[in-house]
Amino acid sequence: MQTKSNMKTLSFTCFISLVLISDVFAQQNNDNSSAAVTETLNKYAAAVQSKNLSEVEKYVVATEAFSMFEGSYINWGWVDYRDNHLGPELKEFKEILYGFSDIKPHVSGAMAYATFKSHIAVIMESREVEGESLATAIPMKTANGWKIQHMHTSRIPPKKPEEKK
Repeated sequence: MQTKSNMKTLSFTCFISLVLISDVFAQQNNDNSSAAVTETLNKYAAAVQSKNLSEVEKYVVATEAFSMFEGSYINWGWVDYRDNHLGPELKEFKEILYGFSDIKPHVSGAMAYATFKSHIAVIMESREVEGESLATAIPMKTANGWKIQHMHTSRIPPKKPEEKK
């Protein structure tokens, strides 16, 4: 026969078990979302490297809600970024190596932010450019997966010769 005290203990034990189980499921979901955010960022970088704007568009919120702060450039909306910044740059590049490293995603529901490093090396008709940036991206979870809504990059200045190791 169950006493009130035993029933309270059993209820409390069930409650704690449910909390722990839901925490495990939430962590697994967060891990899956973190991996999906990282994958989206890497696919975006690969698309930029391919110089295919239609492919790049698959990984961004391709509306006026998109924004890009890159160095001294500020673009409001996907069309502005595509037509006045990224598109003209990609046409100028004969060759490009572009990628992200040290991606650290932080997910909260349908919104995330990720910090990372980007590296670019391009060959143009008149010159070659190589550099690294620190970056932050804000992806949003959509019906079609994670999409980048905002990105901000800040170039890491090259080290002076005496600072190199």
